[in-house]
Amino acid sequence: MSETNFKLIHVARVLNEEGRRCYLLLRRLKENHFTWFEKLDNNDEIETPVSAPTIEEALRLAVRQWKNHSFSYVICGFRYTLPERDEHGINALFHQMVDSYNSMSGVYYDQELGCNCIVHNASEEALQLRQEMNK
Repeated sequence: MSETNFKLIHVARVLNEEGRRCYLLLRRLKENHFTWFEKLDNNDEIETPVSAPTIEEALRLAVRQWKNHSFSYVICGFRYTLPERDEHGINALFHQMVDSYNSMSGVYYDQELGCNCIVHNASEEALQLRQEMNK
């Protein structure tokens, strides 16, 4: 089942049962409902039982669920708030990286924070996934 109509929030990778790397996609299904999906080789997605009412809780539960499967997040860069850019930034989520890299100047308005932000230093893997998701 393809769930591409639900907003993609973040991406992680794990080793599946055969020992191959696969991607996990955190999607917003409703206002307060975030669920992880496993991306299959044919680009279909299977819903996993891991879901939560907030992004933070969904991220925490994913680490716990797949801790024995080499769980790691795709590095989506660092998000800085503007106009006064914080010195170190914080880890960006996939959707924040996409919003920043899709804007002409790199600056986007973050609805949750209520201010302008910019993302820098996304990994090549994250940028390649961004291209694949835009097809």
